[in-house]
Amino acid sequence: MERVRGAIKKTFLTGLVVVVPILITAFALYWLFRVLDGFLSPIIHQILGREIPGLGILSEIVIIFLVGVLATNVLGSRVLKWFQTLLMRIPVFNNIYPTIKQLVEAFHPSSSSTFQKVVLVEYPKAGILAVGFLTSEVSLKGTAQAQRLVSVYLPTNNLYIGNVALFKQEDLIITDFTVEEGLKIVLSGGTAFPPTIQHQNQTRTP
Repeated sequence: MERVRGAIKKTFLTGLVVVVPILITAFALYWLFRVLDGFLSPIIHQILGREIPGLGILSEIVIIFLVGVLATNVLGSRVLKWFQTLLMRIPVFNNIYPTIKQLVEAFHPSSSSTFQKVVLVEYPKAGILAVGFLTSEVSLKGTAQAQRLVSVYLPTNNLYIGNVALFKQEDLIITDFTVEEGLKIVLSGGTAFPPTIQHQNQTRTP
């Protein structure tokens, strides 16, 4: 009997592990689509004279796709660059937009200029290793010899919010993870960690 209960419990938990992420993802997408649909539906309603459920979402998807096509085109990228330059002249907007744009681009799978390596660092105190992303190398001046430090982005439970800390190069554990694998580890709450972490013995940043 205990054996049957154990098997039932194990099967139920297995199903729970599969279903919960799907439900959370579906809820997040549902909320996003509701927001997008609520934004465009009134405009479409005024144009067509009647309300068509879901048309706002479809229109938003088409617009985002067309912007993507435009951005990958040489002429289109120039037009978008000109438009962004125009927006940068708007007060307040010009202080917020560049930061958000740079942060979002950092999480793009094809981005190669922002997140360079996935690293492990002792943070927030010695003995605790945190997953971070190597972003740049800086020089700390003010002494007889400038000290070379590396900048590491340390995401919190919300990927787009985190801390930036400077470390000595020798204090980094540079892993063999790709940036995409590092993002999966953070988003999964650490469950995507492989059984073994390979340490790359590098002496300098890329």
